[in-house]
Amino acid sequence: MRGAPAAIAAALSLVAGGGAQALAHQQTTTFGEISYPAAGADGGDLTWRLRIRSVDLVRLLGDRRPQAAEILRGGLRVAASAGSGETRICRSVGATLAGDPSSPASPEPTSLFTERFACGPNARALHFRYDLFFDRDPYHGSYTRLALGEAAEGDPAAASIVFHNLAHEISVDLQVPEPLWRSALLYLRLGVAHILTGYDHLSFLMALLLAAGLRTRTTPSTIAEAATPRQAVRGTVAIVSAFTVAHSITLVTQVLHPGWLSTRWVEPAIAFSVAFVGFENLVPRAPRGRWLLVFGFGLVHGLGFASVLREIGLPRRGLLLSLLSFNLGVELGQLLVIALALPIVVTCARRAPRSFERWGLQIGSGVIGAFGALWLVVRLTSR
Repeated sequence: MRGAPAAIAAALSLVAGGGAQALAHQQTTTFGEISYPAAGADGGDLTWRLRIRSVDLVRLLGDRRPQAAEILRGGLRVAASAGSGETRICRSVGATLAGDPSSPASPEPTSLFTERFACGPNARALHFRYDLFFDRDPYHGSYTRLALGEAAEGDPAAASIVFHNLAHEISVDLQVPEPLWRSALLYLRLGVAHILTGYDHLSFLMALLLAAGLRTRTTPSTIAEAATPRQAVRGTVAIVSAFTVAHSITLVTQVLHPGWLSTRWVEPAIAFSVAFVGFENLVPRAPRGRWLLVFGFGLVHGLGFASVLREIGLPRRGLLLSLLSFNLGVELGQLLVIALALPIVVTCARRAPRSFERWGLQIGSGVIGAFGALWLVVRLTSR
């Protein structure tokens, strides 16, 4: 690849490295709900429900799937602290694992694991430990809604927590409400993590950034000419701003008014947007009016972000703040990718415009378009 800086390959590996593994987000996830006190729990006063995508269950357990119930039961632990400061282990009093194909939060088949614990009344604080799947997937996370204390009756989604490889154990004080800033910070981090692990969104963004490196393309009458840094930044700002405004509109609308639009077609449409922009870059002319096309695709991507938030759950207390924090996290993640990738694209294009056009823009966009087409076929045939 003489004449085309190797840095282009490093930038493209962000897209291609994970594209062959799955549909979009490479880390496995579970979605939990913890209720205390739990009415009608057959002797247990705390219930921990865990919803797992069936495809993730197969991927994570493999040949251990027949022992899934025991493995899951051994990975959840609860302890309670009384007002005296004494901490006692909550005893597991029963567990079930059943199919849950009609889960409203996900169009994919899921399994529902439910475990009940006897913690006793009047607990002041609860301590949760989650030790599942990290040995198979270090990027695994469990997004868990809390319905604790008074919130169990009046606000079933009062708070959310996330278990990940650096936070297996989390304690919650039932007497002190979770500060709104802490919930906002959690959703800010979730927004950043979502965009950085969403290979379809990253592929779409990378295709746009690759096109920003050239001002003109090679045709029978012209040769490739690199964009100046100012031109590249100006074009990127216009396109990313259109994308940001569009996905913010549909994200907020879908979360605040769920069900106003069917989302069954969203994941295939996102894959189509990746394929379209990637293959459009192969046309030997600079796309015109691309910001309008990106705005339209941004509306679709916003519905995808809303689907993720629907699975994770939003607290009713401070809902709008958490929603805006998640959206801000998405924007910060995008800005991070742009800040890392755009200087590489501009430098490579200015150093060798024709080599960049061939190896960076054409081959890179072809790879992105091919992955988008693959995701589109998989998502259409899996429905």
